[in-house]
Amino acid sequence: MECTIRADRLLSGKAVVATIGHIAVGAAIARGFAESHEPRGRRLRRMLIAAMVATLPDADLALRALGVPAGDQPLAHRGGSHSVLIGPGVAVMAWLVGARLQDGVCYGLSAMSHGLLDTLSQSERGVALAWPLSRRRFTSPYQPVLARALPQPALHRRPWAHVIMRELVVFAPAIAIAAWPGPRGPFGSR
Repeated sequence: MECTIRADRLLSGKAVVATIGHIAVGAAIARGFAESHEPRGRRLRRMLIAAMVATLPDADLALRALGVPAGDQPLAHRGGSHSVLIGPGVAVMAWLVGARLQDGVCYGLSAMSHGLLDTLSQSERGVALAWPLSRRRFTSPYQPVLARALPQPALHRRPWAHVIMRELVVFAPAIAIAAWPGPRGPFGSR
């Protein structure tokens, strides 16, 4: 069996440019777990890990390069990796590798937020929030997050600026919560 990675498959279809919101919400969730007496480095590390974990479900886009077609299959984009059941799995895995329980819960909630946020974006298929219990895909009636197709010359097009600006506006509250100074904030005093 030959395995070829094709960039044209990865960049074709309806890939979504919605990373700012995932990062901001993951960091805001981590801020909620900050304790006033803990060192600043621990708070920043938790925010960074939570922001990264919040973007992980989109790793399913790499499967397109391996030939997984877009569609309603569990391995397709916004399929099983976007299920809310991923959150408890991430929490348990974090705890098993040595994270404190509260940090594991923080990372689990960050992973869980991804699929929920994707229901707020314009999507023709929706998000498999209940996979593997159900293959049904969900969308929100309110969809303020723009979704843009990524054609091959995507980096040379201007629609990215519009998508990025829209995300900055929509997720401004999460960005403000994550960056707010103060004893429980990531940049507050020790």
